[in-house]
Amino acid sequence: MQISTIPPARRPADLQPPTLPPPAMRHLRVYAFDPQASTRLESTAFSHALISLPWEDGIRPGPVNEYLEVIDYDPVTGLYYDPIDLNDPHILAQHGLAPSEGDPRFHQQMVFAVAMKTIRAFERALGRKVFWSPRWDKEKRTYLPVDKLRIYPHAMREPNAYYSPEKKALLFGYFRAPKNRNGGNLPGGWVFTALSHDIIVHETTHALLDGLHRRYAEPTSPDSLAFHEAFADIVALLLHFTLPEAVRGEIAHRGGRLDGPSLLGDLARQFGEATGHYRALRSGIDDKGPDGEPDPGRLDSLDKPHDRGAILVAAVFDAFVTIYQQRTADLLRLAAVPAGGAARDLHPDLVARLTAEATKAADHVLRMCIRALDYLPPVDVTFGEYLRAIVTADTDLIPEDRLNYRVAVIGAFRRRGIFPDNCISLAPDSLLWEAPDENIDAADLLPATSAAYADFVSPAGDADKSKGKGLPQRIRVNLDLLPAYRRTQSFRQSEKNREEVFKWIYQSDGHDAAWEATLGVHFSVKPDHWRNTIHISAALTKKYGWPAPAVEVHSVRTARRAGPDGQDLRQLVITVTQRRRGFLDAAVQAEQEDDPGGEKPGDFIFRGGATLIVDLRDGRIRYAIRKRIDDDARLMRQRAFLDASGRMSLGFTYKSGDGRHGEPFAVAHRGC
Repeated sequence: MQISTIPPARRPADLQPPTLPPPAMRHLRVYAFDPQASTRLESTAFSHALISLPWEDGIRPGPVNEYLEVIDYDPVTGLYYDPIDLNDPHILAQHGLAPSEGDPRFHQQMVFAVAMKTIRAFERALGRKVFWSPRWDKEKRTYLPVDKLRIYPHAMREPNAYYSPEKKALLFGYFRAPKNRNGGNLPGGWVFTALSHDIIVHETTHALLDGLHRRYAEPTSPDSLAFHEAFADIVALLLHFTLPEAVRGEIAHRGGRLDGPSLLGDLARQFGEATGHYRALRSGIDDKGPDGEPDPGRLDSLDKPHDRGAILVAAVFDAFVTIYQQRTADLLRLAAVPAGGAARDLHPDLVARLTAEATKAADHVLRMCIRALDYLPPVDVTFGEYLRAIVTADTDLIPEDRLNYRVAVIGAFRRRGIFPDNCISLAPDSLLWEAPDENIDAADLLPATSAAYADFVSPAGDADKSKGKGLPQRIRVNLDLLPAYRRTQSFRQSEKNREEVFKWIYQSDGHDAAWEATLGVHFSVKPDHWRNTIHISAALTKKYGWPAPAVEVHSVRTARRAGPDGQDLRQLVITVTQRRRGFLDAAVQAEQEDDPGGEKPGDFIFRGGATLIVDLRDGRIRYAIRKRIDDDARLMRQRAFLDASGRMSLGFTYKSGDGRHGEPFAVAHRGC
C-alpha cells in the first residue's frame, strides 16, 4: 500500500502547526538557605530549591527585566563577569544553572530569582505593582523616577551587604572566612552574601519598603530604623516557608514542630558563623524565662536597630507558630503524636499535610504583614502603630477572623511589651484606626466624571453646590481610577494622580481647616508661633501669590486586594507629608518659632503628614492615619532621641535643609 505525503511547503493552512503559547512559569534553581546547608548531612537533602516566576519574554542577559538590572562588576579585581542569559536553551532545559559557589553566573541567577520572588510577594499582598524610591536630581532640584533597581553580586570585598538609597542598588559583599574560628565554613574559604537566600530577601525588602515609605529611613525614634531592619527580617523568615522542599525536610526532621531553633527559624547561618557569631546571624526565636515567656520589659532596654528589631521579629514569628499549631493540632492528635514531643518518625503523608499547613499559614501571615504597610503613617513609625496597622488591614479584607489570626498576633506583641498608644484595650476592635472627622468626604478627591461615583459626587463645574457634607467648593480632582495592569501604565497613572492631588492642595480658594486637621499638615501660614519653622516654598509662593508651605504628596496609588472567601477590596491610598525645622536646643527652637524672619538651618528635620485610605466601593474615607506637624510633644521626643548618646550618628548623614539621607544601611549592616 502506497502512502501519499504532502510536501512541507505545500501543506494546507489547516495542517500548519499552531503557534505555541509561551510557558506559564520560569523555573530557576537556588540555594534554599545558603551554600553551607548543602554541606551538612542533616540539611543536604533540602538545601536546594526551585523558584517559579511568571514567564517574561523581555528578560535580557544580566539578567535584566522591567524591575531589576543585575550588573556583575567586581571593583576589587576590576572585572566584569559575563552576564547569564536565562533564555539560553541549555539553561532553560535544566531550570537554570545548578547551584554553584564558583560560577558567577549562578550568583547572578540567584540574586535575580530571589529578588523577583520577593517582589511578587509584595505585589500579591498590596494588590498593585511596586515602584522604587525616586532619585533626587541636585541640578533640577526634583525627584526622578527609577525604573530598575540595580543589583551588584560582587560589589565589595568585605562582610557586608546593604541597600543603597543613593545608588538605588543592592550591593553584596564577599569575604574570606577566618581561619581560626569553628563552624561549617572552610577556614579561609570564600563566603558570598549574594548566595544567602535570607540576605537577598532582606536587602530587597529594604528597597521595597523605601519605595513605599522613603521617610522611614530617617532616625526619628528608637523604633524608626529598627522597624526597617525588623520588617526585612520578617519577610526573609516567612519566605523560608514558600520553599516546600525546605519546609518538608525540617518538619520531618523535627517531628512537626516549628517552635525551636531550626534552619527555618534562623537567618543567614553561614554569614553569622563566618563573622564570629558561632551561630545564625539572627533568629525568629527569642529567649524565654523559666515560665516559658519572653521578658516584656526587654524592649525598653534596647536601642540598637537590630537588637530592638529582633523583638518585633520574634513577635511576628511567635504569632505564625501559634497559628500553625492551631491549624495542625487535629492532625497531630489523629496521628497520636504526643503534645510537645520530639517524635521524628512521622508518616510521609502527615509530613506532606503539615508542610501544606505551614506554607499556608506563613503565606497568610506574610500578606498580613505586607498589607499593613498601607495602613501606617508616612513618617515616624512605631512598633505599636504597626500592630494597629496589621489588625486594621486584616479586618478590612477579612471581617470574620474565624481562625483568630488577629488574636494570635496581638497576644505575641503583648507578651513582648509592644503596645499601641491611645487605645482603650487590646481587643481587636479597639486597635482599629479611627475614621476621620465626619465633615471630611471623599467627594472632594474623587472624579466627578466617573459614572461609578455619580451617586455621591456632585457634577463638575457646579459652583452653586457644595461637594461633600458642607465643604467649601473646590476645583475638581481629575484622578484616573481605572485598573492599570502593566507596570509602566500603573506608574504613569500613579504619577498623574499624584500631580492632581498636589494641584488640589494648592488651589487658592480651598484651604479649609477640616482638611488641614485630617492630613495633619498646613496649606497656609497663620500667626501661631511654631508655623515660622515650616518650610515655605519660594516657587509655590511666587506661583500662588501667598506664603505657601511646602507639602509633599508621596504617592497616590490604587489597590485591589482579594480575600480568601472572595472578598474584593478596592482602595485609593494617598500619603502626604510636610517638614519643619527642628533644633536640638529647645531655646533656639522657641527663638526661631517666635521670629517670623527666622531662617536659621535646622539641626534635624521634623515631619508630619497622613495616610488616607479611601474605599472605592462606596467612596468613603475609611482612615486618616496621621502624625501632626504641630505635635510639639512628638518634636520633643525626637529631639531627645537624637540628642541622647550621640544617636545623630546612626549611619545617617543629614544634608541640606531637605533632610535627605546618605547611606543609612551601609554602616548598620557592616559585620551585622
